[in-house]
Amino acid sequence: MNGVALLRVDRVAGSGGHPRHLHPALDLKVVETGLVEAGIPVALIDAWCLGGNPATWVERVLAARPRVVVVKAETWCLPESVACATRLRQAGILTVAVGQQVAHARRSPVAGWRDAYDAEIEGEPEDALLALLPQLVAGDPLTVIESVSGKVHVANPDDLPLPVFTRDEMEAFAFPFPLCGRPLQRWAYVLSARGCPHRCRHCSVVVRKSAGGRLRCRDPQRIADEVAAHLDAGAEAIAFEDDTLLVDKRHFLALCGELARRGLVLPWIANARPDELDAERVAAAAATGATLLKLGIETGSPRLIEAMGKCRQGESWRIQTEAGLARLRAHGVGALGLFLVGLPTQTAEEVAETWRWAQALELDYVQVQIFRAYPDIAWWPDMPADFRDVDAAYHYGPVAATTAAMPASALPVLQRRFYQGFYLRPQFALSHLRRCWRHYCDPRGLLPSLRRLTYLAGTGTAGSRNGEEVPRAA
Repeated sequence: MNGVALLRVDRVAGSGGHPRHLHPALDLKVVETGLVEAGIPVALIDAWCLGGNPATWVERVLAARPRVVVVKAETWCLPESVACATRLRQAGILTVAVGQQVAHARRSPVAGWRDAYDAEIEGEPEDALLALLPQLVAGDPLTVIESVSGKVHVANPDDLPLPVFTRDEMEAFAFPFPLCGRPLQRWAYVLSARGCPHRCRHCSVVVRKSAGGRLRCRDPQRIADEVAAHLDAGAEAIAFEDDTLLVDKRHFLALCGELARRGLVLPWIANARPDELDAERVAAAAATGATLLKLGIETGSPRLIEAMGKCRQGESWRIQTEAGLARLRAHGVGALGLFLVGLPTQTAEEVAETWRWAQALELDYVQVQIFRAYPDIAWWPDMPADFRDVDAAYHYGPVAATTAAMPASALPVLQRRFYQGFYLRPQFALSHLRRCWRHYCDPRGLLPSLRRLTYLAGTGTAGSRNGEEVPRAA
């Protein structure tokens, strides 16, 4: 091929079987589309969908015979990233690192990193890669990439090519839990804006889909064009991947207005903050097909909310969360609450307080992460020196050390109890079946859904369908 291979690696070591929402590497998808349009041979190899191990991923890359390979990874799969890149570099292929792994390597030593990578790009790599990869493929020296330093961001998201998804990809990236209404098998993914202006101290690019604090909004007409193209290609639903879709009220209402004007009313999900759920935004979301919002609630402790930088007055966070959820329920929009255990100085009683509050919120689902001090979080410089020797632990699996006011061994226990206390309630079962019964009439989704829910309830283990639910690091 003598072109480019784009490789997203996964983690081989298990993380306890936690159900996983596979989502595409949108930055690599954008680069793939741009290279295809430029006539440059490109192969996208996504280990999140393939499963396997570094040896099998390296074999796939070598079979494509690229001149350059771009490797995307996060903290929790650094050993696999380094293993792949080292082998590919030894084979004479230029290796370029992207993803949150670069931020980690620049802030905390990674064994073998310098032997693995010829170059690295931190931040949003699309503009840089689309400019540099054609030069490297043409045989220009690696020094052309030296112009990329520091952290880079996409200047104008509307200038980027629109990613294209095949039907197989749409099915591989389907939202893993039942939603209200008909079963949805094919999902496409859209970024309506880049950046997040909030300064939450725990937030890492591991869980974000863009980088930087400056919000860069796209033209709503261009976004609607992208949604329409995905529907024409077979998508049944859209996942908006913005770090928080509703953050800019004017932009969000303009987007909803454009979708409604063009009749593009279809099921969609998105990330949001509870303090963004005012009456006007919730009504607009519901009118354009919003099915579920994933809400970063994090904790019910006002003290910790303030320490995390979520808002200045923690009590107001609880009030806004309850009010926003009431509006979502009134409009028939579902909500998934995202929570954390193991935050710095967090006590077991604060976890229990949050658990009791979560049950009263009438959420559709809860998702409980174990806090990880990834090197790119704002809290990182304040971590104790002996805590900053980061391993590759993942934020849904157990950790070796914690700065919480409890032993590290207690965190997965509290995570499981949180899940059991929510999913084993009769109220959850009745509400869930009332909203999502159609999903269980579809044999394609019945067994995988039951496996995921039984895992979360603590009565079983997650199953696997084409690598989708065996989260080596999800």
